[in-house]
Amino acid sequence: MSKRFVILPVLALAAAATPAFAQDSGEFTGPRIGVIGGWDNVQHSGDNASGFTYGATAGYDAAIGPVRIGPEVEISDSTQKKAFGSGKTRYTERADRDLYAGARIGYVVSPSFLLYGKVGYTNAQFTIRDDGNHRDDRSGVRAGVGGEYAVTSNVYLTGEYRYSHYSGSYSRNQILGGVGIRF
Repeated sequence: MSKRFVILPVLALAAAATPAFAQDSGEFTGPRIGVIGGWDNVQHSGDNASGFTYGATAGYDAAIGPVRIGPEVEISDSTQKKAFGSGKTRYTERADRDLYAGARIGYVVSPSFLLYGKVGYTNAQFTIRDDGNHRDDRSGVRAGVGGEYAVTSNVYLTGEYRYSHYSGSYSRNQILGGVGIRF
């Protein structure tokens, strides 16, 4: 996958949010970065397997009254893998890196809590190990819901559930926690 395919949409989203920079006020606004980790369950062809997912996120939140909206990107990896077959027909399928670019919209429930939803494009890589290794890139859509708790004006904690559906009948459910910094 071309780096331009990922970078250009992210830059377009950031440019769209630029006019809102001067309008931001209050909690949960501005640029943010964070780390995430949690449960990852991949389903494919009627089988599923779980592992641990971990990664990094970045985004920008603009204020429109109590509503927050903005672009976000993420890169993550997973320990999820599953063995299939037996004897000479045995192979292993493993989830690898996952790239995401999308947007989230939230509502400030209290001065320290933001409830949000998200949607965007995701591209995951899966490695099949049999006689040799080959990788499959699968594109899809991600949707999720979560909450962000402001520990201080700059430090936050997140909790999130999300579902991703990829080409080739791959899908995944994830429950994640995270910590981040706002600038």
